Amino acid sequence: MEFVAQLLFELVLQVVMELLVELGAHGLKGKRPPLHPAVAFGVYVLLGAGSGALSVVFFHQRFLEEAWAAYANLLFTPLAVGAVMGAIGAWRRRRGDSLVRLDQFLYGYTFALSFALARLWLSASS
Repeated sequence: MEFVAQLLFELVLQVVMELLVELGAHGLKGKRPPLHPAVAFGVYVLLGAGSGALSVVFFHQRFLEEAWAAYANLLFTPLAVGAVMGAIGAWRRRRGDSLVRLDQFLYGYTFALSFALARLWLSASS
């Protein structure tokens, strides 16, 4: 049961951070020209890694203590977060709202994977 709680906390942390970045992206939409998809991909890698590093400041220990669980988190959590962001994008599309790239599975997954890698790397070295 503890493993499930730790995994859920990791998932919720990533979704919350990603939603904050998504809100910021929506706030910037229309204020600047859209980025080339490859540049946007790189930006989301950097934002994800930066958010993961920032999260280590507040939560400096891994939520998933065992190595196998931490590595499993690298596989499952980004997929789940990407699916959540894709679902949010689909919801926004149905409502006729404007979308940002983070409202797509691939960009949501990229952000979440970078976030998880940064947390794993930084929490292991501290």
